[in-house]
Amino acid sequence: MSSKQRNTNHDAIASMYDLKGIERHDIVLNCLDRLILKNIPEGAHIFDLGCGTGQIAQRLLKRGYQVTGLDSSEGMLNVARENAPNAKFILDDARFFKLLPTFHAAISTDGVLNYFLKPEELHDVLQNVYNSLLENGIFVFELYLEELCESDWKNNDSGGGVKDDNVWVDIWNYDIENKIGRKDTTRFQFINGNWQRLDKSFFLKAYSAKDVKIALEKVGFTEVNIYDVNRDLEVNKASQTACFVCRKPLSE
Repeated sequence: MSSKQRNTNHDAIASMYDLKGIERHDIVLNCLDRLILKNIPEGAHIFDLGCGTGQIAQRLLKRGYQVTGLDSSEGMLNVARENAPNAKFILDDARFFKLLPTFHAAISTDGVLNYFLKPEELHDVLQNVYNSLLENGIFVFELYLEELCESDWKNNDSGGGVKDDNVWVDIWNYDIENKIGRKDTTRFQFINGNWQRLDKSFFLKAYSAKDVKIALEKVGFTEVNIYDVNRDLEVNKASQTACFVCRKPLSE
């Protein structure tokens, strides 16, 4: 993969990503249980798009599934290989990867698809996932929706934490005209007796449920269902995300 496509922003936070708490990944797995795992074969091959540090991959492996993860951050994948050594991991950009129809299901969690800021980029990602699925394969992904997240992003929502030798602060801003959220992360890390500061900015597009559904159907997905994470899945956390579940149809 060319350096132009490399996600160096996420490289910078890879070593602290799991410090933010891994219990949230158990919540994700519970949602996957309810939405798709009961509808795919035992030992099915699952594609984890934007797999990050491999926390979900490892949980799926423990359930007996095969897992292939893809991420554009080499730093994240280095951690993922430690967390889930029996998974296969691919360094590539979700807009450009090409895989043969291999997977019974595909997942994407933690708002990964929001990092694609243009509708045509989102379309390319969805098309690539569609092409990688076997017929009747299921795709489930978590997304920050315009209808759910705008109020928090507009109010400069912030958060942070202190863990081990790391301190971090996340501050959100929102461009209402372009529907782009900006998360500014400041990290202090204690290295060799000194605190070192790192600043990174991350940009996420707030898509509407209607636009995402249209994009999915344009690619070819059917049976599109949308679930509010808090209301429909009864997740006990303050979340502004929704889960989309759709299927690649059987050939006629």
